[in-house]
Amino acid sequence: MIQRALYVAAFLAGIITVYIAYQDRNLETLQSVRIPLKTEAVAPPLTHKSAPQHEQLIWRGGITLSSPHPRFGGLSGLEISPDGRGILAITDKGLWFKGRLGYSKEGNLLSLSQGLLSSLHDTNGLALTHKKDRDSESLAMAENGAVYVSFERKHRILRYESPLAPKAEAIPFPEALEDARKNRGIEAMTELPGGCLLVLPERQQPDDLLEAYLWDHKSWQSLTLQANRAGLLPTGLAITPDGDLLLLERGFSFFGGFTSSLRIFPAEEIRPGHIMKGRVLAYFDSEHAMDNLEGVSSRRGENGETLVYLLSDDNLSMAQQTLLVMFELRKQEKPAGLRSAGCLKNGSAYSAALETRAF
Repeated sequence: MIQRALYVAAFLAGIITVYIAYQDRNLETLQSVRIPLKTEAVAPPLTHKSAPQHEQLIWRGGITLSSPHPRFGGLSGLEISPDGRGILAITDKGLWFKGRLGYSKEGNLLSLSQGLLSSLHDTNGLALTHKKDRDSESLAMAENGAVYVSFERKHRILRYESPLAPKAEAIPFPEALEDARKNRGIEAMTELPGGCLLVLPERQQPDDLLEAYLWDHKSWQSLTLQANRAGLLPTGLAITPDGDLLLLERGFSFFGGFTSSLRIFPAEEIRPGHIMKGRVLAYFDSEHAMDNLEGVSSRRGENGETLVYLLSDDNLSMAQQTLLVMFELRKQEKPAGLRSAGCLKNGSAYSAALETRAF
């Protein structure tokens, strides 16, 4: 019996080894390849009863995404255009993903079409085809239309003049993260009003704090966030139209599956020398989790409401799914006399720039 069990274990280990080698193989370059997409509507998830602010999110539609194209999947990082029609994401295999979103007459998320995949390129204009080079994890769109992409394994941040740009430039990497483990690099990024880049690694400090770093195009400053009480780690960042910070966090256990939460940090908390505490908007436990959530984006709706999008990464696994959902965030109370902090220089100019960017 023991010998048979050993044979089974060795066989499974062999399968896993072959699968990992297959996933890590060099991949061919894709150049703006159109792909067919299939979408199906999903029912709204229930939020954990212990989260007192879960009623702050109103369900506005959700869809599962699939495609027969072999390179589709593993989506991570998310940007939604100001008009809500364009979606931009990256994949774990070093690809851009673009598409067009459709909505019902009530303005609820309904469909996604015109899918497109294209290879990311390095600073020499070469496509990222090797595993150590192409492990892209997060992206952030700048007010001028440029896009920042972070990578794990070979930790770095690349800046592209626009989505699908044929060449990138590297920006300085936070020195404190240079010794990060291969899969514990920058997992979440967003650009703050005024042009500063905020990044968070997927790790927690021993003192129950999260480290964050702010790039002002000259140097990096450190920021501190209170860690999630449930032990979840950062996977996505976004700025709301009002300048508040949204932090998407995730955990996983073999028995409980995926767990996610969405926290909001008021704009006035976003500054060095201050522990950002925020509060939970929604907590999705193992029973009502929305798979492996890794992307978050926010925009202003047609009626002035704040819309929040969440995206899941299926890890290119048949056991998981790619899910895109949309919520409406109820209006947040703000103390009188406080305004957006962080890198805000000119709020009106920033808003105008957001309205003109497109992808």
